Formats: sequence, structure tokens, C-alpha cells
Amino acid sequence: MSSSINISFNFSPVKAADKVSKKDYRSSASNNYSADLVDLDNEVCTIEIEARNENEASEKAENIAFEMGLQVSYINIYKIF
Repeated sequence: MSSSINISFNFSPVKAADKVSKKDYRSSASNNYSADLVDLDNEVCTIEIEARNENEASEKAENIAFEMGLQVSYINIYKIF
């Protein structure tokens, strides 16, 4: 499958809570991404992905689209902060 992939970054307007005030703060090696799978009819299917980086997120999005039987024109990847 060949499709173009666009990667964007979204920032939440809400400030994160101070780490000192959190009791069980743990970091994760994974990040959350949202992916818009746009098919040949310009219909959009949005999925959420957990991945370590943008490349892994795009690979997972392509695999999910293939498993869903979608013929993807392009994929937009958004990192969720």
C-alpha cells in the first residue's frame, strides 16, 4: 500500500498539573496519536494509536487501514499532548 502521510502536533490549551502535586507520576515511552485515514472518496476515518514516535504511528495507521480494507489516499497523523 502506498499513501502519503502528514504529521502534525496539537497542544492542549490546558496547562499540565505540577508534577510535584501528582502522587504516582510515571513517564511512558509511548505517546498518543490520532490518525485520519482518508480514502479515495475523501471519507475520513479517525483512529487513535499508541506509539513511540511518528514513524511507528504511521506504520500502525497503515496496518490498521489495511486490516479495515480501506484504500487510503493519505493519512494525517496528529500527536496528542
